[in-house]
Amino acid sequence: MFRHFLLVVAVLSTASFASAKPRTWTSANGAYKLEGELIGSNDTTAILKRRGSGRLAAVELKDLSDEDREFVTKLTKSESERESGGDLEMHTWTSRDGLKIQAKILAYGKKEYTLDRKLGAVTINGKAFSTFDPLHQKLILRVLSVLENESLEKETDLKQFVAGFGGQPKSYTLEGVLMELASGDQIAVPFFMFSEKDLEVLQAGWENWKKYHADDVARAREDLMMRSEASHYQQTMAQQQQRQQLEVLKFNMAAVRTGLTSIWEVRIAPNPGVYGRPTSIMVSARDSLTATQMVLPNYPGYFMVGVRKFSY
Repeated sequence: MFRHFLLVVAVLSTASFASAKPRTWTSANGAYKLEGELIGSNDTTAILKRRGSGRLAAVELKDLSDEDREFVTKLTKSESERESGGDLEMHTWTSRDGLKIQAKILAYGKKEYTLDRKLGAVTINGKAFSTFDPLHQKLILRVLSVLENESLEKETDLKQFVAGFGGQPKSYTLEGVLMELASGDQIAVPFFMFSEKDLEVLQAGWENWKKYHADDVARAREDLMMRSEASHYQQTMAQQQQRQQLEVLKFNMAAVRTGLTSIWEVRIAPNPGVYGRPTSIMVSARDSLTATQMVLPNYPGYFMVGVRKFSY
């Protein structure tokens, strides 16, 4: 429907991994270790599925050891070379009225498109409606039906609707996700078109994306987390399991003094109305209270979910 979001997709070169075995991951200073499976990465971030809890966590590559960073680089390269047939990120998404779309999530975005009539033909951003493939046409009609609260089921309905514009174009601004079909075509789907369950996943990081839209690295990271979370959601749904929201995992890089301090994992989450993701911070402290006091002041608007002594 609309081919380009503000976000340049080429920037978002990422990889997802079907069968990377769980391994021990180590922080850059060697103080922290955890068991997890690599399920996705880009140039700055690795997405890990933590052993035991199954929670998804985003870790910046700069916080990992040289060995771990090299592992991510090699696996990314081997997966890219291996992929040829089916696409591992291709999933079925469902609209509110039951339309199913087999597609891969590429990125968040915000796009304005214009509906007009030229030489008797209805156009979308200058392209004739009749030249779109059937899926695009169906999606366009459903989007416009929702926006205008009017039933538009076929091209003749659309022509009749546009005829009422009096020769003037009409523009709409939509927020949603860029999807790639199995054919390779790209379509933009607004959030309001998705079912409640799918929307919960896809919109999880949208506010963060808007907040950091001027920061290419942060924006690309949020897109990666969204795609990884969406993929995990599809897998767990297939297994009839509850979806786990992806969290951000951060390491406090202070060294652990043997016998004096322990490693604590402090889990926090944003308060209602505060945009952000659940976050786990590894810190070295004498006790759980000290660990909590070290973390919360650095995250205004967050509350503590729990704290535990960390082991791996």
